[in-house]
Amino acid sequence: MRLGYYWLSMYRDVAEVIRKCWSGQLHAPVSKALRHSMIPVASPWSFCKWAIDLVRPFPAGPGGVKFLVMAIDYFTKWVEAKPLKTISGKPIRNFVWESIAHRTTLKGATNEAPFSLVYGSEAVIPAEINVPTMCIASFDESSNSEELCENLNFLEERREMAAIKEAINKQRIASYYDKRVQPLSFQLDDLVWPKNEASTAEDMGKLGPKWEGP
Repeated sequence: MRLGYYWLSMYRDVAEVIRKCWSGQLHAPVSKALRHSMIPVASPWSFCKWAIDLVRPFPAGPGGVKFLVMAIDYFTKWVEAKPLKTISGKPIRNFVWESIAHRTTLKGATNEAPFSLVYGSEAVIPAEINVPTMCIASFDESSNSEELCENLNFLEERREMAAIKEAINKQRIASYYDKRVQPLSFQLDDLVWPKNEASTAEDMGKLGPKWEGP
């Protein structure tokens, strides 16, 4: 333009040339865009499906902890996490016993406590013994067994209602997630740029190439 040249598709043509520039593509930033729709994982009832994962070593913290164990119940989305010194069998067993088995009264997205959905009745926690609640004040040992049986009769319906709430909640989350997805697909014989960090042993630095190939 400074030399006096101009044509109608100048901007578009220049942008196309830049897109095909080998050096430009080699150093192009890595896109953070979501590329695939969310696939929700369903669970029919509490404790049916769990995920437990170990996170690799961090710099040692207070007490020498440097690992992290995390667990999530697929049904209620109830998450537990705990830092550990080691990831041997005993610490993991203690984590499951202390952080999961002893804490089944927490309510998740279904507004139902996992203990209640498994056994049909709300658990009585130690705090309710020291500070009596209505549940403790109205307790009648003679009719307790009969009432527990009645609760079991309604358990299937409560589980079904909780499953419906879970499905609705997951659909809402997936819908929000999918709005930000920018699909990316390739055809046979397409040339692609693999991420450089996938095969480069040493760090290339901030100004190093982001991609290799095509």
